[in-house]
Amino acid sequence: MKIGKIINYHRKKQQMTQEQLCDGICSISHLSKIENNSKEVNIETLNLLCMKLGISVEDEKNKVNHIKIKLHEFYDSIERLHHKKADALYLNLRKYREFVLYTELLYVYELYMLRYILFLNQLELAEQMIGKMSRNVRMFSEFELFVWNILNAIFNHKRNNFIKSLDFLDEVKDLRKQYRDEITEYYYLKSLMHCRLGQSALAIYFGNKALEVFKQRNNIIRTLDVKTILSIHLTETGEYERAENLLREVLDDAELIQNTTIVEMAWHNLGYLYGAKNLSERALECYYKSLALIEKNSESYYLTLGNIATHLLKLQKNEQVVNMLEHELELFEDKTKLEYVKLRVLYFEAKNEEKALIQYLMEEGLLIMEKHGNRMKVYEYSERIAEYYQGQGDPLLANKYFQISLHQMKKTHNKGVLR
Repeated sequence: MKIGKIINYHRKKQQMTQEQLCDGICSISHLSKIENNSKEVNIETLNLLCMKLGISVEDEKNKVNHIKIKLHEFYDSIERLHHKKADALYLNLRKYREFVLYTELLYVYELYMLRYILFLNQLELAEQMIGKMSRNVRMFSEFELFVWNILNAIFNHKRNNFIKSLDFLDEVKDLRKQYRDEITEYYYLKSLMHCRLGQSALAIYFGNKALEVFKQRNNIIRTLDVKTILSIHLTETGEYERAENLLREVLDDAELIQNTTIVEMAWHNLGYLYGAKNLSERALECYYKSLALIEKNSESYYLTLGNIATHLLKLQKNEQVVNMLEHELELFEDKTKLEYVKLRVLYFEAKNEEKALIQYLMEEGLLIMEKHGNRMKVYEYSERIAEYYQGQGDPLLANKYFQISLHQMKKTHNKGVLR
């Protein structure tokens, strides 16, 4: 512990000048060197200074150690997604902010506060904090640099910059084993980024490593999250039995701890799995169970509704889709959202109105998808328009939309962006 800075803190807090503090103990220049930690202080001088300030070295050491423990608990509670505990520890640690500025905990404290802001998804504030903290990166210890890169990876993930997020993680890959017990998110983030980029083999590889870490730390929620990621990509690679076993485990554990969000997600992913196996009836059972747990009119709600409509169409239950979507589309407030376009397309399909569908895509649907950067849907819908006009004997329009489709596919491949 660098006691000099702490003496400086208490002196200023008590509105005492250097001359007043060192009077009868040492020279002002000597005290100045002590406060700047540029000179070793002998025990006698130190005790006299502390006595005059009404503090003790032992108490100050205990305070620093107490803050260290609380900071560790704080980060751990965030990694465990324990909101109430994280909130309480945040308020507790805020009381030490002024004191921490005079200790070696300064940068760790600021980094952990940034992690909390990211935890709350306050991205504008996080960006401001990152801007300010970037000036001090050259002063960071090896551990602080590791945390800094982890937090930048999380920030870029939340901004959908998945490749940039991976770049930050790769910069500190040699430190991951050294600090794995203190910061357990590294492998999870690697798996998540590869998941977002649709890279199943890497998502599974790092997912298995993350699973091992979270199991060792008994981090139940994150263990379930990783099993969910693994199940998605095992489904993608055709390993259905293992994927289903994992999802059943997730479902059982989530129900045991009464985590409705994870239960809903497990049912949704089971629906996806059965859909991949062309078992539409079983997929629908799962999607309906998922839908019952989702907040109405949310993004997840419309995603699940679209999946239900898709499988009803596969079972040729078009009238049921029309009745369901007619009501939902009427109530939809913002018709420029991605979810609206997807449901509107399914509605036209259910009514077998191909011409109206193509007209809607050309006049509105494609523009909305382009505006939101959904390249996969722009590719898919452009190809559909091209095929329609090819069938209509209009090669000019068909070629135009084939070119749009090809361009979007190339951009998607280069950027690694999924729908």
